[in-house]
Amino acid sequence: MEIAIIGGGITGLTTALALKRLNIDAKVYEKAPQLNEIGAGVWLQPNAIRVLQWLGIAQEVRSQGFLLNKMEITDSQLKPFKKIKNDVVSDQFGNQTIAIHRGKLQRLLHDKLSQHSEVKLNKAFQSFSVENDRVHIQFENSATTADLVLGADGIHSKVRSAMRLPSQFRKSGQICCRGIANFQMPKALQHEGKEVWGNKLRFGFSQLSKETVYFFAVINKSICPNELNSATLSTLFKDFHPVILELINNASGLHISELMDLKRLDSWHNSTTCLLGDAAHATTPNMGQGACQGIEDAYYISQLLNKHLGAPIDAFQNFEDKRRAKVDYVVNNSWRFGKMAHHALGQKVLKGMMQLTPESMMSNQMNKLYSIEEIQ
Repeated sequence: MEIAIIGGGITGLTTALALKRLNIDAKVYEKAPQLNEIGAGVWLQPNAIRVLQWLGIAQEVRSQGFLLNKMEITDSQLKPFKKIKNDVVSDQFGNQTIAIHRGKLQRLLHDKLSQHSEVKLNKAFQSFSVENDRVHIQFENSATTADLVLGADGIHSKVRSAMRLPSQFRKSGQICCRGIANFQMPKALQHEGKEVWGNKLRFGFSQLSKETVYFFAVINKSICPNELNSATLSTLFKDFHPVILELINNASGLHISELMDLKRLDSWHNSTTCLLGDAAHATTPNMGQGACQGIEDAYYISQLLNKHLGAPIDAFQNFEDKRRAKVDYVVNNSWRFGKMAHHALGQKVLKGMMQLTPESMMSNQMNKLYSIEEIQ
């Protein structure tokens, strides 16, 4: 069985590695002519770490990232809304969150695959057709064939369009500005991820390496300046803790976009093609689970294709059956959380819920989110 994976981001590359581990032939086709360390940081939570452990690359990822002991939501002066008693927060297996540069993670995954010539760059997907049980795939500059196609080409997926599935986006009305600062955190903050709340503003950060910090700023469009740069960001966050201004002023580049998600699709697959990651279920980043859910997809689709060899439609349907509940939970709760965190009353409700919820209950909720089902 030959599988073509469209999209060489985190989801696509992880899927190819997972299929390779199960001795299933797969090639990744990426539209970029070369891989550069673009983007900012990503927080890999314990569910993603468990998949990376299964792939045998978790230690390499950890060596290129930064281990976070806990994540906290705070007021503008870094005072937590709920003080977490445990110095180290992990899942039931002891896995913690790892912060890593998105480009570094993509490079690590790519290099693992490219040793076997399984990544093809400069392959911009155009269309596909099915003839004699083979999928004929057309790129801008070439063509190929495969038995199956997995679309991992992001929220603006061309594979999804070629499948004639709807692409309706839900815009949040919030602008996200991500950056990397050349800065070393005070020792007390080095192994903690923080999300800081103000009026219609949020700011998150964590150490990414010994010399760099990943940060994001989320701003209601109603108060967002026409041009976002270090100066205008500094003005917006002038009343926040001084370390936040330090991060803004030491930023080497900013990536700006409006936060949005994808309206729920009725189906992710047809007889020869299945969508994965953001192409199937793009979420806003408020739960920090976007990349993690794509990595989970890689685990489940590879296991189920291996289980249903010769019957891909059964694998695709089983994949949807197993993934829908968690994906819907992440997408819907991430959306609600983002909206409430930018509204005065919503913030009060969320703060109250955090303060009243026992730490043991919070831990149980997190472990449910981090769970990975073994496929028999």
